[in-house]
Amino acid sequence: MVEVHVIVGDTNPGDAAAMRALRDQWQNTPPGWKRSNDPCSWEGVICRNDRVAELWLSSMGLVGQLVGDIGGLTGLTLLDLSFNGGLTGPISARVGDLENLDQLILCGCKFTGSIPSELGNLKKLSYMALNSNNLTGEIPPSLGYLSNLYWLDISENQISGSIPYSSLTSPGLDMLKHAKHFHFNKNKLSGPIPSQIFDADMVLIHVLFDGNQLTGRIPSTIGSVKTLETLRLDRNALEGEVPSTLNRLTSLSELYLGYNELSGALPDLSGMSSLTYVDLSNNSFQESDPPPWFSTLPSLSTIVMEFGTLKGKLPQTLFGLSGIQTVRLKNNNLNDTLFMGDSIGGQLELVDLQNNKISNVTLSSSYKQELELYGNPVCDQTLENSPYCQVQQSTPPYSTSLPDCGTKSCRPDQKPSPLKCGCAYPYEGTFNFRAPSFSTLSNVTLWHSLETSLWSKLSLASGSVVLQNPHFSLDDYLQVSVQFFPSKSKHFKRPEVQKMGFFLSNQTYKPPAEFGTYIFIANPYSFADDNGGGIGVGGVVGIAVGCTLLVIVLIVLVVYAIQQKKRAEKAISQSKPFGSWAPSTKDSGGAPQLKGARWFSYDELKKSTSKFSETNQIGSGGYGKVYRGVIPGGQTVAIKKAQQGSTQGGLEFKTEIELLSRVHHKNLVGLVGFCFEQGEQMLGYLDPEYYMTQQLTDKSDVYSFGVVMLELITAKLPIVKGKYIVREVRLVMDMTDEEECGLRELLDPNLKDSLLTGFGRFIQLAMQCVEESAAERPTMSDVVKILENILKSDGMHTSSTSNSSSANESANVFGSTPGVPVHPYTEGVLKRNESDAFEYTGGYDITAKFEPK
Repeated sequence: MVEVHVIVGDTNPGDAAAMRALRDQWQNTPPGWKRSNDPCSWEGVICRNDRVAELWLSSMGLVGQLVGDIGGLTGLTLLDLSFNGGLTGPISARVGDLENLDQLILCGCKFTGSIPSELGNLKKLSYMALNSNNLTGEIPPSLGYLSNLYWLDISENQISGSIPYSSLTSPGLDMLKHAKHFHFNKNKLSGPIPSQIFDADMVLIHVLFDGNQLTGRIPSTIGSVKTLETLRLDRNALEGEVPSTLNRLTSLSELYLGYNELSGALPDLSGMSSLTYVDLSNNSFQESDPPPWFSTLPSLSTIVMEFGTLKGKLPQTLFGLSGIQTVRLKNNNLNDTLFMGDSIGGQLELVDLQNNKISNVTLSSSYKQELELYGNPVCDQTLENSPYCQVQQSTPPYSTSLPDCGTKSCRPDQKPSPLKCGCAYPYEGTFNFRAPSFSTLSNVTLWHSLETSLWSKLSLASGSVVLQNPHFSLDDYLQVSVQFFPSKSKHFKRPEVQKMGFFLSNQTYKPPAEFGTYIFIANPYSFADDNGGGIGVGGVVGIAVGCTLLVIVLIVLVVYAIQQKKRAEKAISQSKPFGSWAPSTKDSGGAPQLKGARWFSYDELKKSTSKFSETNQIGSGGYGKVYRGVIPGGQTVAIKKAQQGSTQGGLEFKTEIELLSRVHHKNLVGLVGFCFEQGEQMLGYLDPEYYMTQQLTDKSDVYSFGVVMLELITAKLPIVKGKYIVREVRLVMDMTDEEECGLRELLDPNLKDSLLTGFGRFIQLAMQCVEESAAERPTMSDVVKILENILKSDGMHTSSTSNSSSANESANVFGSTPGVPVHPYTEGVLKRNESDAFEYTGGYDITAKFEPK
């Protein structure tokens, strides 16, 4: 590498202030910038005579903007900020104050906005690389004042407008008489190419205008620039004939005119003895036979004219040219017989003639090169099964051979080094060769020459360069991925990366001549800590991975804890389902108070019914299904299991089972117990055979309950039993009598003097329960709700969680009030007569513990 001598001393105060302002503006500056306030001691800063002279900051990972403080460095001769993808925002106009600047390299960043016209003030500037950013706007005409400029690269941006040329009142690019490189490709330039920018005084070598929106004709003045070596005008909207002056460019090596709207006759390229690569594809030239220069250009290596207007027979001398490598003429109208002769050029590798009209082929027995004839008539006849008529498979791209290190592998942020069986952090990037003189990729000698030139010219260890995946992009650029490996440690030091980045961005490095002009775009580089006491990149990665895993573990633990909490709450709710009912009222919470009924566990009833098997099902209805079960002790019961969507609220279910456990009648099946677990509501009754014969469901129970209510309040129908009481009551009912419904004469004498205010609604409810159609009867839960509403309307309390409240409620149900002598029906057991056997159990022992079984 070039030795850089740095004279370190006290930095000029103005320069020091400017550099500190930049340090404060930028992130990820080199570590030494924070350890000292003297910029001349900073990495990447070169001082001469106490002035900041050069900034070598390529590939440092800087983040920020190029602010106006940069203008204070008036002694600066070189500013290289290339390949810092974190640099954004506009290019400060104060860069134009750097009156001594010789090289301005801002390529491969993310700068936006327009190119400042103030850059035209840099009279000493010789090299300007603004390529590969996000710049917009037009090319400033003031750049024409840069009389010493030889390299102007604004490619791969979004610059629009026309190419400026000078007038009496304005400068233009035609004033750049010392410029050798106009790299304007891959932008949005429009309008015609000015004829004024080409004249005999120009010394241009490379004119790259491809990939824009240029229109009009190719100016004939282009033939005056005798120094021109590469001309790329492809992928525009140029039209008209190609000027005849083009063949005056005897130094021209690469000519790209494809993908335009050119017309007229094919250009005459005779006499262009240096021409190696010609592309005339996708134009509208007149149909013609292959021109004579196909066979006479001595340096021709590649001829490309796809989707063209060629017809007739190809001359066999084309394939005998000493330097010919590739002939790509697919999608033309070539016909007749393809005869390639016996003298095939030694470098020929590919002949692509797909989709023409060739009807016959004559090949020598020694022909071994790749030939593609798919889509020609000959493939339907004599060569139908020939490999030449099959779609060819591409060969794997070249890749630098690495030593065999067995099963050794590297961490994700490292790469295997070609120097030894180890892992390292290479400096990586991509070459874009814009106009190579070859078009095939199988020549291993070329790749070896590129590898050797890179490590030798960049002063790297022999064998430290790895090339990967060379290929031609859609715009015919040769792209090659490259890795440069350190030889003394796992990391390059910052000065080493700065110098490599500079040599590759300012074209100090020259590749073998076959590769032509290029740009290099570097990837971000991971540096080790230069002071040796910090955490390296590997450590940072390890910490990041560890922290990520820790966060994931914590998230999993939190989710698990929440799930366990929910499961615990659910288990508590299932084990004490009544414990949370109306906890704000004094006597509404807690377990139901039952007489002669028990609490079954879910598993107990599941086991007694053989897991609720269909063979044990004895009934079904809107409420759910009824199963026969045998509970511990051998007792056979009927178990009514609510289906999903038919379950009640907890308080409603509690009220129902309390009511059913205290009412006993020969027309009501006796309640044995209940289950309220795992979201299930189940009731267990005596005498499953009764369910089997009567097919009782919820609505059948309601009917029986209605009959009981009627028998309860009537005393003068002793001979009427079961459903016949319904008929008799209906005969004497008078619905216009809202209080007694016309039933005073039938009422039990004990009830006449203590009627509920809602007695009429009570009678109506009883009659609803005994409707002939089951669909018109309420459910048992509805009966409970209506009874509660009747009692509430009468100003009475319905809860029954204690002995006193239960006794009072029992009295209220049958017409008494607290403090009044207890009604005979609530004394424990009332027997109307031996045949009725009606009982109501009104009280229970509040001292007894109630536990689920």
